[in-house]
Amino acid sequence: MVKDLEGLRERTLSDHKTHFKYFQDYLERANIKLTYLDEVTPQICRGYVLFMKNKKHKWDNHQHLSEVDPVKGLSPVTINIRIRSLKAQFNFYVKEGFSPSNPWEAVPLLKTDKSEINAFSKEELAQLLRTPNKSTFVGFRDYVLMIALLDTGCRISELLSINEESVDFEDGVIYIGASKAKTRFGRPVPVSPKTIDLIKNLIKENRILEDRDNTAIFITVSGNRLTDSDARRILSTYGKKANIKHVRVSPHTMRHTFAKHYILSGGDPFTLKEILGHSTLEMTKKYISMKIDDLKHQHNQFSLMKSNAI
Repeated sequence: MVKDLEGLRERTLSDHKTHFKYFQDYLERANIKLTYLDEVTPQICRGYVLFMKNKKHKWDNHQHLSEVDPVKGLSPVTINIRIRSLKAQFNFYVKEGFSPSNPWEAVPLLKTDKSEINAFSKEELAQLLRTPNKSTFVGFRDYVLMIALLDTGCRISELLSINEESVDFEDGVIYIGASKAKTRFGRPVPVSPKTIDLIKNLIKENRILEDRDNTAIFITVSGNRLTDSDARRILSTYGKKANIKHVRVSPHTMRHTFAKHYILSGGDPFTLKEILGHSTLEMTKKYISMKIDDLKHQHNQFSLMKSNAI
């Protein structure tokens, strides 16, 4: 595939393929028969956007969740992700001569609300961390995965990419490779001693598995590296078992939780930006929006009135 030669990350290529498949599914569903790429018009593109906005079921294409959520309409954020992906792909098709113009250029992104990003409360975290059966390999692995996500703030793809040699056990640092980082810049991520000890113990458990043929840290009972979708499914299952209903139990929520508690505990946004691997401070600000209770707590801690300064 020529796109592979343009230096795109594996995850980006996979997402592009998925989003193009969704578009193909829509064309088939709408009985729109096309033979060539240059037959795709702005009208067809806008029709797809309206379909996603008003008729598409959230989990239509999911092998496990297709019957779970009957709600129609994808969020503007999700729709914009798909528009951007298709726009990028058709730019490539124009560049390669497969289409004279990009029909997606005529399709604007949807307006989105600056919605609050939720994080787990301490009570919810306690519930969640009690759920895995740590006496089993799978339960202990899942517990270590949760702790590592909460302690490092790593993206799930970054954390699952690490091998034994990615961890400096003496200095307490995990090294994220540039090829796995979203910004394409590798970085060191600090890790607490407790998490380092848990990772050491998990590695010992990993080495007992007969079929293991790599040094990945987070693996299945078959010895294969856990995938992003594996981790999302695992966390979602634990969320249901822990009866957590008001916050989505996902790797990204754990990343938000790390960021929120980092700031509430006195950390600065500039250091947080480096730990999270953001390219700009604006990206980091999205992770540290706080609810009124958080703001009141901080105010009570640091108000001049409390310090008797005035």
